Amino acid sequence: MSEALAKVKKDLGRQAVILHTRTVRRGGLMGLGGRTIVEITATDAVNVLHPAVSRGIIGRIPPTGGRSSQAEGTALHVAPESPPRTDAPQAYDRLREEMTQIRALVQDVLRESRRSRVPPLPEPLMDEYLDLIRADVAEELARELTQQIAERFRGPGPVDRSAVRCQLRDYIAAMVPAAGPIVAHRGDRPRVVAMVGPTGVGKTTTIAKLAAHFRLRENRRVGLITIDTYRIAAVDQLRVYARIIDVPLEVVLSPEELTTALGRLDECDIVLIDTAGRGQNDTARIEELRRFLEAARPDETHLVLASNCTQAVLLRAVEQFSRVGIDRVVFTKLDEAVGFGVLLTVLRRVDKKLSYITTGQDVPDDIEVGHGRRIAELILGSQDVGARACSA
Repeated sequence: MSEALAKVKKDLGRQAVILHTRTVRRGGLMGLGGRTIVEITATDAVNVLHPAVSRGIIGRIPPTGGRSSQAEGTALHVAPESPPRTDAPQAYDRLREEMTQIRALVQDVLRESRRSRVPPLPEPLMDEYLDLIRADVAEELARELTQQIAERFRGPGPVDRSAVRCQLRDYIAAMVPAAGPIVAHRGDRPRVVAMVGPTGVGKTTTIAKLAAHFRLRENRRVGLITIDTYRIAAVDQLRVYARIIDVPLEVVLSPEELTTALGRLDECDIVLIDTAGRGQNDTARIEELRRFLEAARPDETHLVLASNCTQAVLLRAVEQFSRVGIDRVVFTKLDEAVGFGVLLTVLRRVDKKLSYITTGQDVPDDIEVGHGRRIAELILGSQDVGARACSA
């Protein structure tokens, strides 16, 4: 091999690039008496990704330790040099320009198609309608909103867009039913709150934020229970949070153990239950979750949904988890959402109240009580996700 490499460098220079090597047998009868040679393919071309190798060489010599140390049977194959292509950047620029034009054309077609599906509207109202569509508000809901606005601004004279925007914000806010914050109380039994939802939506982190809020900001006696024994990492994560804020954590494996754990936490003001993530198509696991919740008899069950999912995925999760008896909705990962209109669409379809939204991973800061005006401002683009961080 070393002799072959030396020959390559001699013929092509030190800038040579090895493209391929292999060892083959040559000569002999039925595998006997032949000799082993090494075949190396190399090039001195700078752009080795180009399909045409400007100048190649194949050197065949016996490997070190063979019958002969001389470069016997050496064969040189020199390919004709290909002229460099100078039109590639220009072709790329032309392709990019054409794609931009096609994208703009498609957007124009979609815009005109959407215009044709709504009654004639003043230009400011049509602009707001298209903005709602771009924010992922369902088309039927966007039509409903803009037509309500049109009725209010019917009459002679120009329509002021800022007035339209303010009215639209109020209409959207009124469409978001807000549940308000969880209220811990000192009574005969703690307030029991369960968090359910698909895998990976942020249930454990949301519970950690709420636990830290009640323990550190409201000075409440907090208890944590997890039935998420399918993911050891989730149990460890919650155990770390519990140790940091100095609250008890119970890990249960069955509905019977859950009842016993609630008894041990009876002196707490609030108990938060973390459940295992369930795929929205996992009917058996969701039925198992329902049995756990029947044993816990929570005062509130919050469905946790990730804002970075599509409307179809969110509505499917709502349909499946409705079987366990949800009465609140939490939207997580707003910092990762592509469009905020899906929140409004889902809330209208599920007909449940919004309790919290989360806007990042920081515990306990990145959580807010859900408000209609906040959702409206996010949809209309008049406020960033990180513009305001309310306490829970």
